[in-house]
Amino acid sequence: MIFNNRLKKGVTTMTNHDSKTIDLDSINVDQLLARRRQVAIVWSIEDVKGVRPDLDDIQAWEVLEECRDKHDCEWGFTWTFIADVADELFPRSKKPR
Repeated sequence: MIFNNRLKKGVTTMTNHDSKTIDLDSINVDQLLARRRQVAIVWSIEDVKGVRPDLDDIQAWEVLEECRDKHDCEWGFTWTFIADVADELFPRSKKPR
């Protein structure tokens, strides 16, 4: 729900539409960004789970949010970055020998 409210707020800002009338399923993000001469690269929980299959959907989402908050334009948003953030938030348990 929080995500939908943030998305509606963003779309409202970009399109000057009333957030109460926005149908999120009909939004074409690429078209909205193109009007503003912007691009966006989208990462999903599936990407996180690709590098850390032991995480559940909620944990993977937490990793994405932390990546969004911590990413640095000089270093980028990479598989290594995702793995490092995931390891920081959810350390891997050590297997007994």
